[in-house]
Amino acid sequence: MKTKIITLLALAILLVSCGPTISGKDENSFKTSKAKMEEKLDDAEKQKLEIALRVILVKAMKEKFNLPDDPKYKGKSFDDISLAMIDGKTFSGIVDYAEDFLKKDRDDNIKKNELEIDSLIAKKAELEVQNKEIDNFKLTEISISEDSFFDDKQPYLDLTFVNKLNAEVFKYMIQIDVHSKKTGKLVASQQQGNGFSEGDNFKDGEGIAANDTYDYHQPLLSEAVSHSNLWKTAKYPIKDFSAHDLVITAFPVSITTKTKKLVRATNLKSLDKQIAQLKKEITGLKETKGTLDELELTK
Repeated sequence: MKTKIITLLALAILLVSCGPTISGKDENSFKTSKAKMEEKLDDAEKQKLEIALRVILVKAMKEKFNLPDDPKYKGKSFDDISLAMIDGKTFSGIVDYAEDFLKKDRDDNIKKNELEIDSLIAKKAELEVQNKEIDNFKLTEISISEDSFFDDKQPYLDLTFVNKLNAEVFKYMIQIDVHSKKTGKLVASQQQGNGFSEGDNFKDGEGIAANDTYDYHQPLLSEAVSHSNLWKTAKYPIKDFSAHDLVITAFPVSITTKTKKLVRATNLKSLDKQIAQLKKEITGLKETKGTLDELELTK
């Protein structure tokens, strides 16, 4: 009985392998052999054959783009390459060949995305370390006081930073953002820095020494002043800005010491989005089986 089953299986394989084959010798030979093959196929199989041939054409395109100097592809059209790929193959052979490509292409894309995710995670970690270092120019106090500006009393923003970088800071740029506490919308934004240019020669003792403080005392941004009408009755200094519907943040965006320049990375959220998108693509790829049944024939 066992011998009989093996014989039947061998016969089935032989019959499949001996079916009509496609000739890839030239375009006319292809059309003739394809028509002969289709005589043995039902409508569903004809559609599967057509999808397989289109997949193989995509494979030919990809191979030529990836290996332009390969003798198998150099100087040849996509049609010529795809015809050589299917030459002598039966219907099942063409289907298997196309599905093998689909599976490999799926696995290659998964691997490519995984490597890109690893690269983005490493880049993000590097930028986080960079931002952590620049944050050593630390904001320790923030308040609003009242002072005279051309004989007029008005609110002033007071910031105190402490240099914890273990190096003298010669050049700095501070980002000041003012948001509405109720809506979260940006009310005002400005960058403030010192007068050093990129070409200045820094001399010891002229900057902010390690562990020294930098005090910022400038008129509050006009848009922030206009956002509240309670300034005249306010009790200064103000440390809680909620009564004025304000949230004020300040942080260094660039710091220059004698040996290096630190610049705050601002694209961390963008990296997170890229990583999330790549993970989503991997999930989608892993859900595919790499079969022709998952594809639709379009005109």
